[in-house]
Amino acid sequence: MRKLANPVRKVKAQVIGLDVHKRVITYCILDRGGREIASGEFGGRPEALERFLKEHVGRRKTHIAFESSGYSLWIYDRLVELYGTERVHVAQARKIRAIANSHEKNDANDAFWLAYLTHEGRLPESYVPPTIYRELRIATRERAQLVRRRTVIFQRLRAHLAQIGRIVPTRTLRTIKARRFLLELAGELPGARGYALKLTLRELDFQEEAIGEWEARITALGKDLPEVRAIQEHMPGAGPVLASAIVAESGPIRRFRTAKAYAAYTGLTPSDRSTGGRTIHGKIDRAGSPHLRGALGQMVMACLRSKRGPGVAVGHWVRTKQRRMSIKGKARCAAARKLAESIWRLFHYGECFDPARPFGSRIA
Repeated sequence: MRKLANPVRKVKAQVIGLDVHKRVITYCILDRGGREIASGEFGGRPEALERFLKEHVGRRKTHIAFESSGYSLWIYDRLVELYGTERVHVAQARKIRAIANSHEKNDANDAFWLAYLTHEGRLPESYVPPTIYRELRIATRERAQLVRRRTVIFQRLRAHLAQIGRIVPTRTLRTIKARRFLLELAGELPGARGYALKLTLRELDFQEEAIGEWEARITALGKDLPEVRAIQEHMPGAGPVLASAIVAESGPIRRFRTAKAYAAYTGLTPSDRSTGGRTIHGKIDRAGSPHLRGALGQMVMACLRSKRGPGVAVGHWVRTKQRRMSIKGKARCAAARKLAESIWRLFHYGECFDPARPFGSRIA
């Protein structure tokens, strides 16, 4: 028998739906019975929001709903400060079909449906993490962006070397020997090519320095979260940065009811269509944060490079699956999902990672 994780309960209070945009916010107000009593719009600035709340909310018990977007975080923080998390509802935009599939889609209708679904207790809500998780999320995402930029710089350097028929004497460009080689080459080459190498190396120095600063900040923020240390110590392939990224994107992992619920949150579970006695398993649904999926994927890659410890068993399982399936991506996605479920069991049951359970291997 299927049971709802959150039973439907109608809101017995005034409800306000806000359709938030950068310069204007459209509102719709419903009374306790779900009847529309007011609608309109006001400016998308903090002072305009304060005037609206003073006029239409005051001391009345009011629930306020709006979609999650790039413009809504400051509104959420202010409303929670005034009314608490119980009366502030942030909707998942992709799951509100009444708005997405409407034939008359406009700001007024969007605000009405947000208010009405909240009144009916059927609003699909989005999770907003506490401040400490948000700080860690900003830090890990900024570092990831800088790492991607550094990769682009490495590609540009290799392209310049290919144009002049030179090869770096090391496997990677991050060694001291490779750096000395590039500096000497930039000084020897005349014209625009040498100048481009000098500027690119200068840009690389800036990226490396910024990455180091963000890593130091991530380490400092991770000390305040015991989940980061637990993942780093008990899960294979997870260093301090990867553990911080997983915790930052997941929030408190104990908020998930089951291991499958957490795996579904990562977006690594395959879609399932079963009807008329026929079952079709499709691609992963990619729900949730792509940064979380990326961190779990990096854990798998670290296990593939492991030479000792439980990561060896994970790497052996992935290589075996890759040979049998002939598709590397599927095997690595499956391993990342299993690692996610192991992380959930670590926090709910206190189970240390045992590769024999999720990966069916005795190699350690």
